[in-house]
Amino acid sequence: MATTFFVVDPQYIDGTELSLSPLHNDTSTSIIIWRLVCTRNGASPRGLYLPLDKTLVVKALSELFPQLSTSCTAGPDIDRIEACLTNEDTFTLLLATETLETITLRQPEINADQITLQEEITTNSNVTTMPTTTAFEKTSGSPKVSFKITKIVGCLTLVTLKLLMNNRAHIEDLVVSDICRGKGVGRGLMKRALDEAVFARHCKIVDLTSKPDRVQARALYESLGFKIRDTGAFRYYATS
Repeated sequence: MATTFFVVDPQYIDGTELSLSPLHNDTSTSIIIWRLVCTRNGASPRGLYLPLDKTLVVKALSELFPQLSTSCTAGPDIDRIEACLTNEDTFTLLLATETLETITLRQPEINADQITLQEEITTNSNVTTMPTTTAFEKTSGSPKVSFKITKIVGCLTLVTLKLLMNNRAHIEDLVVSDICRGKGVGRGLMKRALDEAVFARHCKIVDLTSKPDRVQARALYESLGFKIRDTGAFRYYATS
């Protein structure tokens, strides 16, 4: 069964929604956080979205994941990513992207009531260019806003569980590209994950783990309200 990747629900790293009502022509590069989804048989998501080539996702994660641990030498393959994305009730993958945003004012036209969002993947000859997708309706005379995702620069995995007494969430795989360190990408991904866990998934508790030597990461977590638990963590490794 054919599947298609889309990124949905875009926000800037400070948590604000994408601006679709600019006052002048402009071209700029922004870091935008999206949620990655997988649909089947050509179905499109609701709301604001862009198609995203699978090859770009696999390539980006293969570059990001080795930064998580010295024992991690590659990212997940496409089958693993698709299998996780189909578990929408428990699995959420957030992506931070460098996005070229081009705004062109246009004159009002009869029946011109749509903004189109364009994603053109051209930085890698092995990546297929995706078609323009109508994604957001606006009133006549609205500007044309085009988005070109140039690079995936960060990711975060949110896993949610529905337990007997409450809903809980766990954050994993937070990693930001070296070229975007210090730009607030990690904080933006964390705040987006917390919003998703608390408001969309109705979780009462959000957990994560962090090694003692990750001083900056631990400072980030504490600044967002996380507190170190006075408990021991146990882990079982299967032998087969």
